[in-house]
Parts: sequence; structure tokens; C-alpha cells
Amino acid sequence: MLRAALTGLALLLLPACAHAQDEYVPRPDLPIVRATANVIVQALPESRYSDWGYGWGPVSTRVSRFVHWHIYEPDPRDRPADAIVRRNGWIDGEGVNVGVSVFGGDDNVTMLSFEYRTFHTLDLLAALRAAGAEVSFQADYESYSEHVITPPGRAPGLLTTRRVCTPEGSRAARRCHNEAELTFAFE
Repeated sequence: MLRAALTGLALLLLPACAHAQDEYVPRPDLPIVRATANVIVQALPESRYSDWGYGWGPVSTRVSRFVHWHIYEPDPRDRPADAIVRRNGWIDGEGVNVGVSVFGGDDNVTMLSFEYRTFHTLDLLAALRAAGAEVSFQADYESYSEHVITPPGRAPGLLTTRRVCTPEGSRAARRCHNEAELTFAFE
């Protein structure tokens, strides 16, 4: 009798426990979240330098203190002039990393992308605000959202965020991660 009552109680609480796992718990003060927000702020050039601030050298100078990589200018040999160049790196955290990729052409960097699993995009937006950036909602679509990020004294950037999961029913285990893309000179 007692066993049946406990089993019944467990079955009643099971959906509540599953729902509690999906609830968002804010964590914008995690060091990795603050570090990611800092890279986004630093990647945007100061307003007075925006004409040349998107070059590979200036972007590298601003963010290489925080990201593990060496951004070097593209080598135009053996590829089309309009090819997109990609460099990869990561932001180190305590037992966790954020993947970072930088994209551009021969002259300028056009976008940085971030991949993270251990925090929510809402945490990143809160950390950007805490870093002094103005975060303005731009648009919300079925699979992604857009925000304009404007740090004080710096050029604005467009931050596109999305949550990406393996398809349900696929042979691979269900895995999800968040992505953010910072697009430069979008105006």
C-alpha cells in the first residue's frame, strides 16, 4: 500500500521535475559570459575609427587579448578575390570554452560568430548591458532573433542569436547549443 502511494506520488511529481529542468535560471555573472560579452564589445571599433577599424589588424589587436588565436590577414594567392576567409579560436573559461570564428574578405573582417552551450543568450544580453552596451531589440523570427549592440563610443553591430538542436528522432543524441553572430557595419 505504501509502495503504491509512493509510486503514485513519484509519477505525479515526474512532470514537474522535467519541467523544472527546462526552466531558465539567469547566470549573466558567470566569467565565461562576461568574457564573451567583452569580446563582442571590444570587436566593435571606436566610432572615430570605424572607417578602418574593421581591418584584420585592428580587429586582431582589439580581441586577441581575450581569444586564443592569431588573426592574420588573408593570403589572396590561389583563391578567388571574393572568397570568404574564416579563422577559428576560442574563449577560455573555467572548464568551459566558447567557440569563436571570424569571417571576412581580403580587406576587412565582416562578422564574428560564437558557439556556446553552458549559458543562455539572455545571459549574454544581460552581460552586454552590464558592460555598458545599449542592447536594442531589432527583430524576432521563428528560428533567430536580432539585437543592435551599441557600446559607448563604439560603432554598432547586429547580434543575431539562435538555438540549434539536433533533430528529434535522429540517430544522434539530442544536443543543443546557442549561436550568436556579430555582424559589423550593417547599416
